[in-house]
Amino acid sequence: MTLPLGYLTINLDPIAGHIGPLTIHWYGVIMGFATLVGCAIFARQMQRRGLGTEHAYGIMLISIPLGIIGARLVHVLDDAGYFWHHPGQIFGTQLVGLAIYGVIAGGCAGLIIYCRWKRLSILRVLDCTALAFPAAQIIGRCANIINGDTWGYRTHLPWGIVYTNPHAFLPPSLLGVPTQPTPIYEQIWLAVMLGILLWLVPRLKVDGLAFLAYVALYSFGRIFISIFRVNNVLFLGLREAQLIALAVLLLSGPAAWWLVHRHAASVARNSSELAEGDHETGRGR
Repeated sequence: MTLPLGYLTINLDPIAGHIGPLTIHWYGVIMGFATLVGCAIFARQMQRRGLGTEHAYGIMLISIPLGIIGARLVHVLDDAGYFWHHPGQIFGTQLVGLAIYGVIAGGCAGLIIYCRWKRLSILRVLDCTALAFPAAQIIGRCANIINGDTWGYRTHLPWGIVYTNPHAFLPPSLLGVPTQPTPIYEQIWLAVMLGILLWLVPRLKVDGLAFLAYVALYSFGRIFISIFRVNNVLFLGLREAQLIALAVLLLSGPAAWWLVHRHAASVARNSSELAEGDHETGRGR
């Protein structure tokens, strides 16, 4: 069958090779590289905000393992029926089946633990992830493209992904069939987000708003991208990622208002204390 030029054919084996008894997967290689890029951007943002790169490395040591655990947990919950009958596959050695909301939740949990320990501003440190997360995600989705583990529905559009390798992760019935290129849709949206955030982040003067902008923008796009993905429907025709995205969006507005209101109150209080101190100094003279 001759495919139109708009179709991307993937015939790459998810296994990159072997080193002795160790099997190397493209997924792990690409995700490792994505993590390094994200960590480098995070460290750079920490330095720019005067928080010190040494803290960035300390946060990574806690956040990366917790991010992997959180990602796997969300993935297992999303396909709970399968893992209920195959419990031995919950804890696998392959770095496959990582949900981004779990990565964010687990990674942020590690960040909060470290910031509490070192008495750092949690919101200011969270803002340092606003550019790191989407940059890493763009690279990480290349691993999904190779694996075929975030496959979309069959498509008759003039573009799509066609998997032909029998070791691809999508159902055998979809081998050789054009499917919605959902990971590429997400990469495009993440690139748009990154452009917006590169302009927006330096202009946000309230701690926490940059991170909030990232999760809100991502969630907005994920609601629509998930329409084309073959995932389990959980409630009201919505999938797990869509439900999480809706919850994030609903909470983003009030959270932004609270952050701005708290910042304004803090500025007003400091101005009042400064004015009172100047008054006392003048009277002492």
